[in-house]
Amino acid sequence: MKRLIMAALLFLLVIQTTNLAKAETKISCEATQFKIVMKSTTDMKEKASAASKTLKSYNKNKELSASGRTGNWYKVCHSKKTGYIKMADAKEVFSSDEIALQKKFDTRKGVNQVVSVKGKSMSDTEVTIQTYEKKQGEWRRALKEMEGVIGKNGFTKSKKEGDGKSPVGIYSFSTAFGSKTKPAGMKMSYRKTTNYDYWIDDQTSKDYNKWKTYKGNPADKWKSFERMKHELYRYGAVINYNTNPIIKGKGSAIFLHIWRGEKKPTAGCIATAEKNVLSLLKWMDPLQKPHIVMGTNDSLKSVK
Repeated sequence: MKRLIMAALLFLLVIQTTNLAKAETKISCEATQFKIVMKSTTDMKEKASAASKTLKSYNKNKELSASGRTGNWYKVCHSKKTGYIKMADAKEVFSSDEIALQKKFDTRKGVNQVVSVKGKSMSDTEVTIQTYEKKQGEWRRALKEMEGVIGKNGFTKSKKEGDGKSPVGIYSFSTAFGSKTKPAGMKMSYRKTTNYDYWIDDQTSKDYNKWKTYKGNPADKWKSFERMKHELYRYGAVINYNTNPIIKGKGSAIFLHIWRGEKKPTAGCIATAEKNVLSLLKWMDPLQKPHIVMGTNDSLKSVK
């Protein structure tokens, strides 16, 4: 019996040792997000610091896979561990469509942050959200790619009130807002909503496409309105669509806000998961003039 017990214990010990060895050899690097190319002979560092140990040197034009960026350092995989390449020593590889999009902002003075919302076709309701920021004179990816949804009837280049579509184009942001307290670290102006806040989509009203605060019965004042305090607007931001000038019937209340779900489109807004909305709002800096660009690659070709 003792021999059987000892044999069983020895067997368990072997299994545990094997599992530990597997865990130790498991790749600890994050998944590849994009490619970078060395501008000159460049050192990969053990940590995100110039004083850190050099793990390897790469020649000019060497292409590497990056899992992201932390501050001014790209994260790359080396010997199953994360290494770091100084941002100034590398440039990111972009598709021709991304380059075309970025060029649209090179002529917009001071615009250094871009939120790209792209669908594969004009009728798609599911979109990809990508962020870019200009750092050290070059466009770089910012946050990780996100999934989002738009209007239930897709994109349009000629939006009308109530059409259930999202407007193609390039727009700036106004205030951030929400029913919750302003999140720590947010640089954008923030307006906490109340039970008396409404966005007006009544085309007959002088208040069309404006945020109004009113303590009376809103139905007595407007034929149509949207309450600003509800669960999808725990956090959001106003997109400056049809604001200067406001044209009645051209569409109203276009926001970035929290989605109902990944397969549930909006009435015309852009929506994504709450954690993504928070990431975007904390990333956007009014001093960098953040803009949003919305549409498909083809529909955006004529947008300036």
